[in-house]
Formats: sequence, C-alpha cells, structure tokens
Amino acid sequence: MTCALVLLLGEARPADAYEFDIRAFTLGQGYQLRLFRPVTGDDILNRRRFTQTLSLNIWNIGREPKLLRYDTKLEEGPNVYVSGYMRIDHDFGEYVGDTIRIDSDVFDAADLIPELQTANLALDVLWGYAGVRGLGGFVDIEVGRQLRVDTLDWWSFDGVTARAHTPWGFAVEGFGGLRVRDSSPLGSSVQEPDGTGGGECAEYVEGDVPGSGSWRPIDRDVPGGDNPFESEFDKCPQRDEIMPTFGGAIETDDKPLKARIAYRRSVSRTPGIIGPVDRFDNPDRGVYPNESVDAPGWGVNEERVSASVRYTHQLSGGKGQLVPFGAARYSLLHGIPDEAHAGVRLRYGAHSVAPEYYYSFPTFDGDSIFNVFSIQPYHDGRLTYEIKPRPFGLSAYVRGWARRYTSEEADADAIGVKDKRYAAGGQVGARWKSTPYRYLRLDLFHEDGYGGRRTGGYGFVRWRLDAEWDIATRLSVIDFDEDLIDNLDGTSYGGQLGATYRVAPGIGLHFTVEENVNRFYDSQLRIIGILDLAFHPET
Repeated sequence: MTCALVLLLGEARPADAYEFDIRAFTLGQGYQLRLFRPVTGDDILNRRRFTQTLSLNIWNIGREPKLLRYDTKLEEGPNVYVSGYMRIDHDFGEYVGDTIRIDSDVFDAADLIPELQTANLALDVLWGYAGVRGLGGFVDIEVGRQLRVDTLDWWSFDGVTARAHTPWGFAVEGFGGLRVRDSSPLGSSVQEPDGTGGGECAEYVEGDVPGSGSWRPIDRDVPGGDNPFESEFDKCPQRDEIMPTFGGAIETDDKPLKARIAYRRSVSRTPGIIGPVDRFDNPDRGVYPNESVDAPGWGVNEERVSASVRYTHQLSGGKGQLVPFGAARYSLLHGIPDEAHAGVRLRYGAHSVAPEYYYSFPTFDGDSIFNVFSIQPYHDGRLTYEIKPRPFGLSAYVRGWARRYTSEEADADAIGVKDKRYAAGGQVGARWKSTPYRYLRLDLFHEDGYGGRRTGGYGFVRWRLDAEWDIATRLSVIDFDEDLIDNLDGTSYGGQLGATYRVAPGIGLHFTVEENVNRFYDSQLRIIGILDLAFHPET
C-alpha cells in the first residue's frame, strides 16, 4: 500500500478550482392596506407576503485555488465566471385573494386589477449569465439573462454581449437578444418597458364605414374564472410578442476619464387577428388597424442614444478631488432628449460641495397608450454640502433643491400655452458612527410648492449589543398637506423596532415591527421577519 501511495503522489498534478458564494434571503411580511370601495364602503385587507431570493456567483473557474479569498476580484484573463439571481414572491393574504362584486357578478381581485398578478406566485430570474473575461487577451463575452445599468437607464435582455478592448485606451461593445418583459420565461413585470405593464389592452372594432369604429378592451366572454392567481381579462397579445433588441457602445478604459456613448433599439411584431374574423358585426382585420391600411408588420418600441462622461482630478497634495460629470439620453422614437443629469463634486479635506442639475421628460414604449397624452418635462436643481471630520466619526449634510414643472393648461385658449409651477425644499442631517454597527442618525426636511407641503424628520439608531445581537429603532413625524386633493392633510407618526440575531457566521435572523398612525389610518402595523444566509467558503 505504501508503494501505491508513493506512485499516486508522484502522479499528482495541480488541481483546477473556482471560488464562489451563495446567498439565500427569506422575507416574510404581514401588514394591512385600506381598500377603497365607493359603493360598498372602504375595507381593510390583510397582506401576508413571502419572498425568497437565491444568488450564486462563481468566478476564477479553472484557476489555481487560493485560500482565504473573500472578494470577487477576477484574476487576469482568460477567466470564466457565472452569476445568477432568482426570486419567488407570493402574497397569500386577502389583498390579492379578495373578490370584487359588480352588480350580480363576482370577480377575483386579480381579474379587475392586473397589477396584483405581480405578487401572485411570481417566479423571476432577474439575471443569470455566464461570461469569460480576457479571451485572447482583449475580448470579454457574457451570455444569458443580463441586467444592464446604462446611462440614466436600466433594462434586461436574454442574449449576448461582446466587448473588445483596444490598444488605444477605449473599448467597443456590441449586444443583441430578446428584451425581458413580463411574458418572458421567468420574466419580471418590473422589467417591462415603461407604459406597457398592467391594465387592459384594447382592440379596434371596425364600424360600417371607415372611421366609425371604436376601441374596446379585449375581454373574455364570461366574467371571472377559476384561477385567482391571474387576470382573466388582461389579455394583451401585443405585450406577449417577443422584442428583439440590439445595440452597441464605445467607452474609455482610462480610469481618470470615463466616457461612454451607447445606442439601443427594440422592436416587436404587430399581432395578427386574435379571434374569429366574424366575431363582430363587421369583419375583424387585426388588432391595431387604422381603417385605411393595416398596421405595419413590425414597430419600434424603443430607440435611444445616450452619452456620459466623468473625470476625476486629484487636487495637489492629495487632500481632495474635483469630479465633474454629465449624462444625457435622447429618444429617437419620440425625437426629444428625455433624461439629463450634470454636476460637479468638489471635495477638500473634510468638506465637499456638489451642485447638480436634473432634467426629465417622461417617454414610454412605442406601443403604450400614454404616448397620446400631453406630457411635459420638469427641471430640478440642487446643492449639497457635506462635512466628515474623520477623527470624530461625525458627518453632516445640508441640501437645498428647487424644481420647475411645465404643464399645459386644460382651459387655455391657445394651443401650446404653458403653465409653469414650482416646488422647493431642503434637508439637513447628521450621523455619528463609532463602528459600522453602532451609529445614530437624524434627518429633517421641509418642502412646499406644486404638489403640496411636507415637513418632518426621521431619527434612527443602530447598536451592537454583543457578538450575537444588534438592535435598531426609527422614529418619524411627517406633517403633510396635499394641494391638488381637498382634505388630504394631517400628521403621520411612525415607529420601528428591529433586532438582528447572528445564529452563526453568515447566518442571521432579522425581526422588525413597524407602526404608523394618522387620521386616515388608526393603525398601519407591519411585521417583517428575514432569514439571511450567506456562504462564502475558503477554497
């Protein structure tokens, strides 16, 4: 046996390995919401929500094993890695499972409120992809479901991204695939393009002569159904169509100067006839005709170009930084710039100041009915000052902001007459932090103008008692007065008490009880429990 062992050891070779971490997050919530019913009177419905998430990251696949690596830094390429995140979300309370009565018909709540489906037995894969970095020394590739955070935007698609790093200090990127939407396999409704999630879809019902037809919801022939977990009325073939998406970008690899220019286009097919041609008095010619010619076979959902730049300049002596930045997005579909953000951050010693400007013009998916409404932009400017004297563990900030809304007067005599409305406010806050697990924070704010007034503050304390227990508490007072809705004013008082118990390294239990009271709600009790499991082993 000794000879065999010596021979075996003589043939041993370095083993390939990988590093990974796993995190499981179990969340349970119980609270109540008011259900407003103009006919039968308001009611209080219970919410009992269960959410389970699971994330997995594997990196440095096939590399030599290294001990005590508690970071996700990739080795020099080529390097293979995998990342995934999935979530189960379900509400088994009365809020989702309730019924609604209209005359003699009884409907499941999800039939008439399609948005409730997002809390019913939802199984979502938010991202899941495999990648290789440094292929051939300069190419990075990712394949799978990718959650992209781009300039002033975030979105998701199933496909391929390839990035090539050039010797001249910039990289070229290209991507293509299918946009993730609610109807995608294991897709999430939050990834649906703006303006297309939830609500009833409509189809055009032709009349006797061109122009005499009408738009009607695409409904079932009978009310309700046997499945309380999905809407029987939310039939929308347009939202079920696949959405091919492609684009590219050029960005710098230089660290002091980060600049990026990107382009993205999403299209989808126009659905055909969705039922028997003779189901109406006049022959049905399709879902979205205009009575003169049929709808095009394909339409553009989104087409955007964006640019961003950020430069980090170290001040002499290494005591501070000057960081100017800017970003803008242009919607080619709507022919307007729809998002912009610019500013500069100056830090010197313990002091920093940051003036910023925001611009937003709401735009929606090309299929969205919201595109027919009059929508105007708003402008937002703000100035923030912070101080962080490091030896004392104390930090504080002061922020002021002003916003201008532009709207069209409904009773204006001349088309295009604009009405400008303003709002402004400020916040001030301070935090004392002795360790990452022992700190106090206080924030006060006031804002007034278009939309109403809000005045109040929050106080928060987190304290580590010992190696096993943390406690946290929060108190809030908010006085509000809505200017667009009569009698919507009052003061809301809130309190929260939480505790964290560390069962073992990487395993924690979190408990939170929260109560909010105002003149509209005698009680808004919320109870939350979380089991947090994180496994990041030595390799």
